[in-house]
Amino acid sequence: MHLVASKPAARALLFAASLVIPAIATAQQAPFNRAIQVLQARRAAYGLGEQDVTNPVVTSQHTDAHNGVTHLYLRQRHAGIEVSGAVADVHLTAAGKVVSMSSNFVPAVATAARTTAPALSAEQAVAAAARALGMPAPRSLRVVQAGTAATGIVFNEAGISLDNILVKLMYQPLANGSMPLAWDVTLAPLDGEHYWNVRVDAATGTLLDKTDYTVSESLRFVPLHQSAQFAAASAPTPATTANKVNAPNSYNVWAVPAESPDHGTRQVVVNPADPLVSPYGWHDTDGVTGAEFTRTSGNNVNAYDDRPNRNAYTTGTSISPDGGANLEFDFAFTNGLTTAPTSNLNLAVVNLFYWNNMIHDVMAYKGFDEVSGNFQVKNYTNRGAGADAVQAEAQDGASASPVRLNNANFSTPVEGSRPRMQMFLWTAESKSIQITAPASLAGPLTALEGSLGRRISAVGPITGNLVAVDDGSAKPIRGCNAPLVNAAAISGKIALIQRGKCNFAVKIRNAQNAGAKMVVMMDSIPNTTTLVNMGSTVAADTVGLRIPSIFITKADGDRLKAALDAGQTVSLSASSTVYYRDGDFDNGIITHEYGHGISTRLTGGAANSGCLPNTTGYETMGEGWSDFFGLWMTTKPGDVGTTPRGIGTYVAFQTPTGTGIRRKLYTTNFAVNNHTYAFLGTGEGQYAETHDVGEVWAATLWDLNWALIGRYGYNADMKASTGGNNICLQLVLDGLKLQKCTPGFIDGRNAILKADTLNNQGANSALIWSVFARRGMGVSATQGLSTSVSDQVVAYDMPAVLSTQKQLSGELLEVYPNPANNQVVVRTQISSSAPVQISVVTLLGQTVHTEQVAAARLQQEGVTLNTANLAAGVYIVRLTTSQGNITKKVAVQH
Repeated sequence: MHLVASKPAARALLFAASLVIPAIATAQQAPFNRAIQVLQARRAAYGLGEQDVTNPVVTSQHTDAHNGVTHLYLRQRHAGIEVSGAVADVHLTAAGKVVSMSSNFVPAVATAARTTAPALSAEQAVAAAARALGMPAPRSLRVVQAGTAATGIVFNEAGISLDNILVKLMYQPLANGSMPLAWDVTLAPLDGEHYWNVRVDAATGTLLDKTDYTVSESLRFVPLHQSAQFAAASAPTPATTANKVNAPNSYNVWAVPAESPDHGTRQVVVNPADPLVSPYGWHDTDGVTGAEFTRTSGNNVNAYDDRPNRNAYTTGTSISPDGGANLEFDFAFTNGLTTAPTSNLNLAVVNLFYWNNMIHDVMAYKGFDEVSGNFQVKNYTNRGAGADAVQAEAQDGASASPVRLNNANFSTPVEGSRPRMQMFLWTAESKSIQITAPASLAGPLTALEGSLGRRISAVGPITGNLVAVDDGSAKPIRGCNAPLVNAAAISGKIALIQRGKCNFAVKIRNAQNAGAKMVVMMDSIPNTTTLVNMGSTVAADTVGLRIPSIFITKADGDRLKAALDAGQTVSLSASSTVYYRDGDFDNGIITHEYGHGISTRLTGGAANSGCLPNTTGYETMGEGWSDFFGLWMTTKPGDVGTTPRGIGTYVAFQTPTGTGIRRKLYTTNFAVNNHTYAFLGTGEGQYAETHDVGEVWAATLWDLNWALIGRYGYNADMKASTGGNNICLQLVLDGLKLQKCTPGFIDGRNAILKADTLNNQGANSALIWSVFARRGMGVSATQGLSTSVSDQVVAYDMPAVLSTQKQLSGELLEVYPNPANNQVVVRTQISSSAPVQISVVTLLGQTVHTEQVAAARLQQEGVTLNTANLAAGVYIVRLTTSQGNITKKVAVQH
């Protein structure tokens, strides 16, 4: 039923709602009292004293409708002043039973705190924060919402911020054990590249800590663009307005679950707004029948172009297509490498608007709703803050100077402040990188141009001899030490450097200072064709870099280095042409970016955006959740777990079967994606960067999705509660709410297990353990610090109680898809000291297939059985292990 109300009726509803506010407040007080009681009782387990848990403040609290669990998020206080990063979460059933809790509270807080009175004023703190961030001084700073220093003061934008500046007095714990008084300042610089939350010393103005609420995708890992793909796409397809139906409230887009124009055709979607979670349609903002906007704006998202990088919708200037009184959004699309991005701008904004709204509506059904802090102008339940619809900016910075390319980002401030999604144009270059000497190596060199320094296309053709750098270290070709020992030999030449030890900017700068005209960066990771873009999110890294750089594989680098070591002269030439694709048509990336908002709002509560630091070297899983959301929203009926999936193949100019902007394809096939917890680390070839770390986490969640689909089937209705895919998404979102602030992989695993206990009485516990054990997060695995990727212990084992008690029930045997067609995958986490015998038996006891395989193979990639020649019917798959037999039925259909 479509919920509507007249304006008088709406006012009556609002008045009625106001009458129940005291009752709501009373209902909220009981869980808080219980949470404080339990925190006091268990404080010793966290190394806390009585004073450490006295008088914390509730930053967020909500109750989930689907399981009745109340989530409370508390922040530690001393002398009425909050402690930054000191978060406790307590989760209770409707009966008041605490089912999960964790704490990052600071022990001996009274001893660590220095003072309670700031020397600097709040106004001075804003100026200090601006200086620390390299921003201009604030102009005409004034208070727009008064408050105390401890509760927070809201200032205007002061000519330096896109949004109001939030200032609050807090304590900042430091690594040395001290806890100086600090001003917590939140501001969004005008360039839109960051959304800073910083702490400056309340006595000196010195920067103590900073968090960036903006998480960027950034073109870092892009496999090679094949020349055949350029040729196939070089001729533009005709402009299309397919499936024109002249229907009111319609959008001609690449609808869910189409990932991009390469993955499906456009279709007209009529009345897509969900009647329960977007009851007045996508263009409403007041909760009364009738659209407030006929352009691409409404309660959940405001979508417009931001080519000039204004970072705001400007009436009469910004492109925000108008659907007219009937809300019909149908615009032409021309596809081709040479098509100007502006020719598809209207459609790009409409597609961006549609997908933001669809993600909003689907995720609301799984618990990212008004009470938990989702993104809406008006909260129809009158719960939560509201006033925080997504500002979605298409082709961001495409006409700015300097131009902004090859990225996507999402900024998630605390609830009540508007998040921002920025989608960019992505580029590919038809480069000619040639080895011109020696003759034995002459020919094209496969390379990816880096983002640091100037582009080859801007500098012009480059030719010169190659020289390997020498930085005087044990591995001199890394080029990390300055000045370079062989600077004279490098001057006027092309420098060969190997990846490793220090960041790319340092290496390129050292070569530039030695007089190099270009850098050839060779990989240090063997046996991969993945090329690195060599970008940086640190502005200081790019300052003063003037020479181009290209990245090549280790295999190609070794060939060049061997020729140089043999005394041969190696010469190169380089030139390039640029092509564009629009990220607004890559729906997987749109979902990925929105996913950062989901994971940030749900971890630690909606009023705390600092619980998922996107920091290299941390066990941070934010990129993993976002990849999972992107894969989940674009899963098509008929897909299976072994279907290879990339991320961003459209913007990477690849076919849909490419890896896109990730290292490996997502698939349950372990032979293709063998990511495990062991991949994390700081050693050669290990993962410390956040996107790399996220790939391991996303691979695990993707396995879980398909394991649950194997058990419960796939349901194309994304808003339903049934079907393995929907059960999985529910567990993932509930896990986000249950996990601690600044979680690591084992924290995330445990939260999902706890979610299954709360939602399904633990019915999927063994299956979940099996999935995580396969990727190295078994029961014996330990996390160490969540702020380190180097101290974990990897384990592939199952809990003993599951291995011994449930093996005969089939709980630990995965057989999928089920029903099967021409093949079925068999996998189990049961260990066996001897090879495992797999048998397929009819219900009459006739064995129709048997084979022996290593237990390790069954635990990792599994075994694929050919069922094409079996008659349709029900069969029994039986494994014979050293621990006993395990069986499961499978239906074969043709």
